[in-house]
Amino acid sequence: MTRRTLPSRARRWGVFAVGEVRTGLRRVRGSVVPLLQSAMAAGLAWFLAEQLLGRQAPLFAPIAAFVCLGFKVDRVPRKVAEMGVGATVGVLIGEVISLYLGAGWWQMALALISGAMIGRFLDRGELTTMQGGVNAMVVVGMTSYAAQSGGFTGRWMDAIVGALVALVGAVLLPRHPTERPRRYARTTLSEFAQLLDMLGRGLVVGDVEELADAREQRKVVQQVSNTWETTLSTAREVVAANPSLWSQRGEVAELGRLYRLTARAQRSSYMLGRQGLSMVEEIGPLREVGALVLEASRAAHALAGSVGAWQRPEGARATLLGIARRASPARLTSDEWRDIALMSVMRALIVDLLQISGLSRSDARNALAEATGRPFVEGGDDVPDPDSDDLASPLWG
Repeated sequence: MTRRTLPSRARRWGVFAVGEVRTGLRRVRGSVVPLLQSAMAAGLAWFLAEQLLGRQAPLFAPIAAFVCLGFKVDRVPRKVAEMGVGATVGVLIGEVISLYLGAGWWQMALALISGAMIGRFLDRGELTTMQGGVNAMVVVGMTSYAAQSGGFTGRWMDAIVGALVALVGAVLLPRHPTERPRRYARTTLSEFAQLLDMLGRGLVVGDVEELADAREQRKVVQQVSNTWETTLSTAREVVAANPSLWSQRGEVAELGRLYRLTARAQRSSYMLGRQGLSMVEEIGPLREVGALVLEASRAAHALAGSVGAWQRPEGARATLLGIARRASPARLTSDEWRDIALMSVMRALIVDLLQISGLSRSDARNALAEATGRPFVEGGDDVPDPDSDDLASPLWG
């Protein structure tokens, strides 16, 4: 059975599933190092609790260490401390309740409200409150284990050891607050390039199914982009709160600029895909515009690589400038109005991609060939807002 004869719904699901697998594998690769660090901290916490404190089976020591450090590279010592305080207080409260009141449904409810309220009292952070309530319930649920692990004086000490190991690790381990947002920037641009590749192929051969499939790929791009926004917000908080990381404020600002411009390019691609699909259904292939979209997809792949390596995207910009010089309705061999209309949308997308490469909006528009074949010149004497994304990149402009 060929790809064309597959049911449309299965094709769409397959596009989305393959995109999710790609992004999932990227997430795993990005978490390998922090997970190894957390595993080493958990083993060290067990060793210290067992050898220095004489604890038998100090289960909560490695649990606290992993809960506090997690699986991300952008660890903030304050948040690690919040998690540690919450975990220790929760375990202590759970032990008190299980020792004097036993275990049951109402003891579980009491453990939750007590741990959460004390956590809320001790710290304004949500992490302390959550860990206080959760760990209190866990300990009450493990009452049968109390006799084997030292009773009231046992598990809270294990939690303290694990929390302290995690805090020391968070302070000593090198921190790269821009690593995750940069990685998700690369992932978003890679998936966006995949989207453009699907649109280009669909336009060149007139494949309605390929163009419809691109709508599922757009969902993948949006999901990864949402994660990029989340990691970027965390990076801003980390850099703003730590004077030793203030030197990275420029990189964080540039990543924010890239995020907003990529979101703009996604909107342009949405228009390109929607109009391209309806036009192909009416008249068939749109080869000239489709060929430019395929070139743009290769430039987007190059942009993704440059952003991931945090290098000036010279190659991608050169490719895009070449596309811009040919992206003119006047250069089309067809007089079909649909080709001309779609070329106009393509020109907007090229401007967006050139801005991602570091050019100002004015320079990107000036790189376009005019609709009549002459160079396009930006008109007006308006001075852009100094904080506008339409200015050239301070790093790569």
